[in-house]
Amino acid sequence: MERKSKSTKSDSQKKINKINKQMDVLKNRKRKFINLLADGIITNEEYQESIEATNKDLTELMEQKNELLSLMESEDVIETIEKLKKELLQFLNFDELTEDILHRLINRIEEKEDGTPIIHYRFATPKIA
Repeated sequence: MERKSKSTKSDSQKKINKINKQMDVLKNRKRKFINLLADGIITNEEYQESIEATNKDLTELMEQKNELLSLMESEDVIETIEKLKKELLQFLNFDELTEDILHRLINRIEEKEDGTPIIHYRFATPKIA
């Protein structure tokens, strides 16, 4: 999972870099359209059409970039795995049962009328076949 997450994050970052370069090209193109209009090479109508098309492309690229960024944020699997590992190691390496560990493992304890305890764990109890 860690390797796949790193690979996905790396691929997403490469795509974001590519999108950023494409956006820079489009922004430069918009500046050139202004110069062409100012020099009288294109008409105002041609300028408006070109700017609208370029803005549409920029909007699409921005949406793609935002999707990739949110994907990368939700893909913080590595950090989650590390936190889970640390917490599991704490549970596996304990010499003494502390109140904190007890509260993390057990939701509540009830007692039947005959004095038998019913323990409600915070995790699913394994079923024996």
